[in-house]
Amino acid sequence: MIIYNVTTNIEASVHDQWLKWMQTKHIPDVLATKKFISAKLSKVLVDEPLGGFTYSVQYTAKDKTTLAL
Repeated sequence: MIIYNVTTNIEASVHDQWLKWMQTKHIPDVLATKKFISAKLSKVLVDEPLGGFTYSVQYTAKDKTTLAL
């Protein structure tokens, strides 16, 4: 099992728009590639000097070979 992690800091002004896009468009599109078997979106509780909100998306893949195809 492989976890491919992407961490992103989002400005407050676009937060709601970005979150909706991630949940309804981006994550489903990534899963549709069939390279990943699941995705977990989590808010990261961190004091970010630049402000905004930090999220982590963990995509789970069967193995490295599947990702390379």
